[in-house]
Amino acid sequence: MATKVRDYRKLAQDIKNTIGERNIQSATHCATRLRLVLKNSLDASIIKKIEQMAGVIQVVQAQGQFQIVIGTHAKDVYEHLAGMMDLSQDVPPVKESLFNRLIATMSGCIAPYVYVMAAAGLLQGLLIIVKMFADVGDTGAVKVFNMISWIPFTFLPVFIAVAGSRHFKCNTYIAVWCCMALASPSWGNIAASITPEAPLSFFFIPLTSVTYTSTVIPPIILVAVLSKLEHWLEKKLPDAARPICTPLICAAVMVPLTITVIGPISTVISTALSDAYNVLYEVIPWVASAIFGALWEVLVVFGIHWSFTPYHPAEL
Repeated sequence: MATKVRDYRKLAQDIKNTIGERNIQSATHCATRLRLVLKNSLDASIIKKIEQMAGVIQVVQAQGQFQIVIGTHAKDVYEHLAGMMDLSQDVPPVKESLFNRLIATMSGCIAPYVYVMAAAGLLQGLLIIVKMFADVGDTGAVKVFNMISWIPFTFLPVFIAVAGSRHFKCNTYIAVWCCMALASPSWGNIAASITPEAPLSFFFIPLTSVTYTSTVIPPIILVAVLSKLEHWLEKKLPDAARPICTPLICAAVMVPLTITVIGPISTVISTALSDAYNVLYEVIPWVASAIFGALWEVLVVFGIHWSFTPYHPAEL
């Protein structure tokens, strides 16, 4: 069983010495694991020795990676290891199934800030508990703390922009610019003004009243496509024009593409899932409830759970 560790440098040093510096081809980390790609596989005795190190929970070998489960200090161990070696975070591609690649993408875009989301949810829970036992009313303090607790959810696309830009290896500032446009109050005002009686178009493409605060799928797809566009532009644009033209073209293309195509399509899919669930619930309620309970965490991960939830954060 792992024990609490404070000397992350020693743990990194022990891992490096045990595996062998020349055997470590590349490294990266996620929220809880140090992920290594090794040139040669390790003997069972060496693996057992690593598992017995203070601070190591277990060792997992999967998808061509040697994964050392450390817990919330995985980043600290990686940073010390990176300081000792010339490590590359560009892990060589490993043949994976589509499902595994999809889960890896979701993890890479969400895991880095999951504790911020958990802290925000905890703050919301504390406010509910306080209101149950104390007549605090609608005071200024309650309003301020309530606002703070909803910020990570309201501006979720911005968190995804930061984490997603690292996962897809594109410019973080361009990704943040594009995703901030999705969460912008200005877009909310524009979307609210769109009605059947007062339609609005982007050139010849009709705009919808879909907003993107608290969404997951649209910003992830935005950053994924942005990375392809940015890398293509870097190859095509002259060196002198690249610094200003790359962000200009990326923002001018990706934001309209998201609000006209990517966002509406993801909304149609989530609405269709919600409607299908409602039909199933009317016909066979217990089956619908069982499926809903089993898939709830998956729905949350993919950001389509709001289609099944009667209240939106902005209304609470």
